[in-house]
This record gives sequence, C-alpha cells and structure tokens, in this order.
Amino acid sequence: MGTVGGIAIVIGLTLIAGLIAYIGDRVGHQVGRKRLTLFGLRPKYTSTIVAVGTGMTIALVAQLVTLSTSPYARAAFFHLSDINNRVNDLQNQADALERQVKEQNIVVNRGELMYDQFLVITPQQSPADRRKLFDAFFAAIVESVNRRFVPQGLQPFKGKSGDPDISKKIDAVLSDTQVQGFLLSGPVLLVAVADYNLFPNDRIQFTFRAYADQVIFHAGRAIASVEVDGGTAISPTIAYGQLSGAIAEEAIGSGMPSYFANAIPSLSLAQIQATQGEIKAGHGRYYIVAHAAIDVYPHTGGIPVTFELSRSPK
Repeated sequence: MGTVGGIAIVIGLTLIAGLIAYIGDRVGHQVGRKRLTLFGLRPKYTSTIVAVGTGMTIALVAQLVTLSTSPYARAAFFHLSDINNRVNDLQNQADALERQVKEQNIVVNRGELMYDQFLVITPQQSPADRRKLFDAFFAAIVESVNRRFVPQGLQPFKGKSGDPDISKKIDAVLSDTQVQGFLLSGPVLLVAVADYNLFPNDRIQFTFRAYADQVIFHAGRAIASVEVDGGTAISPTIAYGQLSGAIAEEAIGSGMPSYFANAIPSLSLAQIQATQGEIKAGHGRYYIVAHAAIDVYPHTGGIPVTFELSRSPK
C-alpha cells in the first residue's frame, strides 16, 4: 500500500468520523425533542446516552466491516506487535549484511601498517636533517603503497613531499607536540598507517604514528611464562605458542608498536627434545620462561627471545 493509499485511508476515516458524529448528534437531537426517557433518566440525559450509543454502534459496525473485508486492517489490529518485531529483525539482518559486505570488501583497515619499514629520528639531528630523511621515507612509502595496493583495487596516491599541502602535513608531523616530547628523551620511531578504512576505488591515504624509541626489554629479562606439570608428555612447541601472545601483550603494554610485537624465538630441535624429555621425566610444577635475547627497542622490529625450563615463573 503506497502513500496515495495511506492518504485515502486517512481522508476516509476522517469522513466516517464526521458522519458518525453527525448521525449521533441528529439521533440525540430527535430523542431530546420527543422527550423520551431511558431507565427513568431525564430526557436530556437520555438524548446524550442515545447519541453516544449511536456513535459507538456505528463505529463498531464500521470496524467490523473493515476487519471482515481488509486483511491489512486485521493485521494492523491484531498483529501490529508481531509486524514491528519482524520489521526490526529484517532491519538488523540488513545492517548485518551491509557490515559483512563492507568488511569483506575492505582492502585496508584503519590503523593497519601501510609500509613495513620505519623512520627513526634523533635529538642530535637538525630540523633540516630530519626533514631530509622524512622526504626520502615519504617517497619510499608512496612507491611501496602504490605497488602493493593499486593491484588490490585502490586508486594510487598522487603527490610528492615537495607539494605545498603535503609539505605542510610533513612539517606538522615533525613539529607535533608528542614527537617533540619524545625527542626530549631520545630517538623517535615513525610508521605509516592507514587513517581510514579503504575500500575498492578509494584513493590511498595514510598518516603517521610516533613511538618513543626507548628500551622495551633489557637483555635477559623474563617476559612471560607458562606453567606445565612434570610427568606429562606436553609438547613444548604448544607452550611456546601460548607464550607468544603473552609476550606481545607485555611488549605492547610497555610501549612496543603492535606491528612489531611478534616474538622471534631462538629454538633448535635439540632444545625442544631436551625440554620435552625433562618435563616428562620430572615431577611437580615447571615453568617455561621466555627471556629477552637482547635489549629490545621498537626499532628492533620484533622481540628476539630465548626459552628456559625453570621451577620459578621468573
């Protein structure tokens, strides 16, 4: 039923209401003129009751006729709540499908690393030196993202670091209060990330995030551990896998960019077999402890770790 049909129904109901009011008034008027009484009431009360009753009777008859002839009216009267619930369910399904289509078609997620290299600037460098390094870094990013993402359906990034608008944005990154604050304490690591979700036919865009290039873990520090029971045939590789997530979480919490917070284990088959044999032959509680293999910084680009079987979690 379209808009025109809805307007016609509104007009029709308005006319019917007017007709009911008119008939009720005329019937009440006639009853009042004849001074009829009902249940011993005074004529004026009788005429009012008759007028109201007549209007109600006409309205009831009109409703019954409408309900008997119109399935839309029956649905509106008796199934409105069900209809609303169904409409809400369908809307939720449509929203979910729309989100699914967008997520499936997305090429780059907001915040995703666009270029797997980084730039480190230091307090010892002059502003001119930092800008020169940034210009070269920017050119490398543009070349890489166009080569990588244009075949995936994105429009190429157009522009050079010397273009007025882009130059202003680069200057804004280097003069940012966070970057300048980090430089007071030491080097700063800069990475290029997507500032929006990018879908097919979107133009490539990216922005920069800054991290203080400070030590995350000192060499030999115990980063995380997993408990194992002696006398069991546990696979050390499973325990090492469980440790990877804990290592990444600890690193990110200490200031490591999430893009580089992956553990790089130093393991040999002989070490794995030796650990497995010691656990199986032992009794009580053991811990496989992950230690930083070297001093780890954001610029390390990962977390080199070694593993130790210990009776203590640290």
